[in-house]
Order: sequence, then C-alpha cells, then structure tokens
Amino acid sequence: MKETTHRSEMIRGWSGSADVFGSILGGLLIGLGLDALFGTAPAFVVGFVVVAAIGAFYKSYAASEQLEELAREALRVRDGL
Repeated sequence: MKETTHRSEMIRGWSGSADVFGSILGGLLIGLGLDALFGTAPAFVVGFVVVAAIGAFYKSYAASEQLEELAREALRVRDGL
C-alpha cells in the first residue's frame, strides 16, 4: 500500500512539473513564432512566457487546493460526519 501511495505521489509530482514545463515551452514557441512573423525582437517571447508561467503556477495552486478539499472530505466521510 505504501509503495502504491509513494508511486502515485511521484506521478502526480511529475505531472505537475510537466504541466509547468509544457506551458512555458508552449509560450516560448508561440512567442518565437509571433516575433518572427511580426519582426519584433523579444516582445512576444517575454510576454507569452510570463503569461504561461503565471497560468501554469496558478493551475498548480488551484489543483493543490482541490486536493486539500478532497482530503478534508475524505476525513469527514471516514469520521462519519
């Protein structure tokens, strides 16, 4: 049981990390494409990377809040409340 819990926690951690990395990489690629299209230097890259990073970290925060609420609900069910 403990090994399964440990494994699921590792998978959840890697998934969250991949989410953040993928969002930032996506913002970088979109920014590079728009900069090449419009001939601007780093304007779109900086903007999209910042927005992607903020969005990814907010998504991680919201997911952790949701997990905490599910844990509280599980404890209430376990305790019969």
